[in-house]
Amino acid sequence: MKEMRKALEVFLVILITVVTPLIAHASQSIGDINNAASNVTNTINNFMNSITNSTENVINDALNNLISFTNFLKNVIYNASTVLALLFGIIGGFLWLSGISPTVDAGS
Repeated sequence: MKEMRKALEVFLVILITVVTPLIAHASQSIGDINNAASNVTNTINNFMNSITNSTENVINDALNNLISFTNFLKNVIYNASTVLALLFGIIGGFLWLSGISPTVDAGS
């Protein structure tokens, strides 16, 4: 919980540091208060959209990597089980043809 609070505090400091000069610049360059408000709003929206898009890209990349890893793992397990099935078949065939029997005569 402390880590999340610290991360939120850092994010807010970065947000205030980046947005404050933008707001000051947008409000100084335009004489009309409505245009200034619109510029500030557009600037903040563009900034937040870039953060959202970056976050979505990171999440999508992580999901794609996870899907690739699960497909790789599935293929490894499938190939290993195929090799083991063939190996057990060969060993079983050899034991059957050789006449080796694991049964012990209980009457002796």
